[in-house]
Amino acid sequence: MKFSQKLKSSVVTGLLISSAVVALSTSVAKAETVRVAMLAPSALLWLHAIAEEEGFYDKRDIQIEELRAQNSPALLQAVSSRSVEAGISLGDLVIRAIDQGAPIAITGAVLDKTILRFVGAPGIETPADLAGKKVTAGAVKGGTANLLLHQLQGHGVAPDQVQMIAIPNSRDRIVALGNGQVDGALLIAPFDAVAQEQGMKVLEDYAEPYLQTPLIVNKDWAAENPEAAEGLTQAMQEAAVWIYDPENKDAAISILANYTKAEPEIAAASYAFIVEQQQAIGKNFEVPAASLQNIVDINASLEGTEPVTLDISKYYDPSMLAK
Repeated sequence: MKFSQKLKSSVVTGLLISSAVVALSTSVAKAETVRVAMLAPSALLWLHAIAEEEGFYDKRDIQIEELRAQNSPALLQAVSSRSVEAGISLGDLVIRAIDQGAPIAITGAVLDKTILRFVGAPGIETPADLAGKKVTAGAVKGGTANLLLHQLQGHGVAPDQVQMIAIPNSRDRIVALGNGQVDGALLIAPFDAVAQEQGMKVLEDYAEPYLQTPLIVNKDWAAENPEAAEGLTQAMQEAAVWIYDPENKDAAISILANYTKAEPEIAAASYAFIVEQQQAIGKNFEVPAASLQNIVDINASLEGTEPVTLDISKYYDPSMLAK
């Protein structure tokens, strides 16, 4: 079934009715509104928070209307059906959707390496300790679930030796780790730092290229509104350059803390891991080919199939980036 056929039912229910609109100054009263679907506040949205706080959207005369998606598939459907113009999605789902004919394109890399950290419950010291245990990475198959299973395989734990549990967000995964519902989980910043404060151990960080989070746009909308599509992309591109400037470190930490309601020391730990150690934010917002190919290779290895070599141009349109 083509992806477009799957969108006949309303996708608006996948978004919360209420939305948070970026505050406008009188100088941008004529700004064009761009509706962007997003998940709950986390480090996945750090560049967006920076672009908002530092005025990178305002200088391009665009106003961002945040729409909270209930989950990643709902977010992707909203962009595909043009219920919203753009979204900050998950790379694995975007590849699948485009392969099924969805009219969307990746315009930049919010994260071209994963910031999901493999964390064990109290008493779990190594990934090998999770054989016969329950683990979570969000959904139970595909995407981040496959990434977790791939990491476990590297430590001799086969996929059929663990039970995958569906827990959509990292805040709930910490609770599940603490109460014994699961013994291992992938956690996104700043929740990984919260887990460590509670005595849990980071078991491993996946450091290879992996497009965890791209910015995506509806292709038809972008063709009709090139200035707005470029403005959105280039505002986040400016944020990606800005965050790597050491002079902006304290401001970046403050923005993440305020946006996610995290303690400053937690946000600081997230900066140390994401920006300084992992360097996970796309440099100049560009998408490395390997960050897409590795997703396909991981999925194929777990499914027992031969990986295909991607034509990156089918998924990624770099034309909206500033030169």
